Amino acid sequence: MVDQASDNGYGYERQNKIKVILRDMMQRAVEDNLVINNPVTGIKLRSDKEIKAKSLTLEEQNVFFEYCRNTFYDNLFNVAVNTGLRPGELFALLISDIDLEDGFIDVNKTLVYQKYLMDERKEFHVEPPKTKQSYRKVPINSICRIYLEKQMLLKTVVSQKRPKQQNEYLFVTKFNTPLNSVIYSDAIKAVIRQINLTRPFDDQFEVFSGHTFRHTFATRCFENGVGTKVVQNYLGHASLKMTMDLYTHVTKEKSSMDIEKIVPQNKNKVVDIRRRMV
Repeated sequence: MVDQASDNGYGYERQNKIKVILRDMMQRAVEDNLVINNPVTGIKLRSDKEIKAKSLTLEEQNVFFEYCRNTFYDNLFNVAVNTGLRPGELFALLISDIDLEDGFIDVNKTLVYQKYLMDERKEFHVEPPKTKQSYRKVPINSICRIYLEKQMLLKTVVSQKRPKQQNEYLFVTKFNTPLNSVIYSDAIKAVIRQINLTRPFDDQFEVFSGHTFRHTFATRCFENGVGTKVVQNYLGHASLKMTMDLYTHVTKEKSSMDIEKIVPQNKNKVVDIRRRMV
């Protein structure tokens, strides 16, 4: 069914939702002793849909973060682009998951907003990370540290204003309720609308998903010479091949730029070298 969804053009997020629902159904069957194990757990989503996900250029990144500065979700966006965490991993973060002293984020869960069989409506569910490799410690850079500290202060303020909506999530709405992908997407679109108000119709800023921050993080890593294996660990990919498949175009561009660095800057030297070769 997941493969069918991919063949019918459904995106990565929709495929994942289908998998979540099927996994929940089969888990109930396991609990009722109708089957021995849950066959859905090992299903792999087709990553070719994710490969097409947008990565912001450095110029686009600068423009977006200029316009989102001091907005309510500014801290969330900055942490996202500086860590590469999946949206659900960001939504599930607790203050206790942040180690500012040693400088890392402990990624150990994900927050899913979904209606399962036993639910009357959509509910928030805390689940294990996507794969075994998704359990990881992501380093905190100096920019990320600033926005994490700002968010901790903002969380305190929001909690005080909404005493009846208490929870331990670091990133929340203005009403101190948990985040989901729709809220995240709408917050991004709100910033983009402000950008496009200042642009002509033939130069509109393209709308992107929350997952784009993850791709942008990885792209900036590769552009700045971070090794593929290290990026794989940062992203929590199950295999090095997955990382390479997703970012082959970036590594190729980086290789082309790097090899050009050995070309002599003085064109006369190039001419002299060619003459000698002749």
